[in-house]
Amino acid sequence: MRAGRILRQIVRARILDQVPGLTGVYDRATESAVFPYATLGASYWTDDSVECIEAREVTLQIDVWHSQSSKGAAEDLTDDVATALHGWADTDALTMHPLRVTLVRVMDDPDGVSVHGVVQVEAMVEADPV
Repeated sequence: MRAGRILRQIVRARILDQVPGLTGVYDRATESAVFPYATLGASYWTDDSVECIEAREVTLQIDVWHSQSSKGAAEDLTDDVATALHGWADTDALTMHPLRVTLVRVMDDPDGVSVHGVVQVEAMVEADPV
């Protein structure tokens, strides 16, 4: 099951489609990325299989980055990302239950240049039948 990679791809596409205020959504941003943008952060999964269904609970973090002078705008974009993902599923791409937003926060980044928003989502994904 390669659910993590597929989930990252469909979440990226969903954010690009639903949150036009971002300049891009990157797996890993480069120094040339222009504020405001998002990156796909840490992810992990735990086994949630039962006797007849192979399943995982996948957690994915989406990071929103904005300039230090725009904390309110970063909060708005973080909310927009959370709204775009909460309750959404792409069942054509993956056998999944709707995403749940489990954490949202905005903080000053220690770099002194940016504000960092975090949206954490969880999804139950199942292995496709063979």
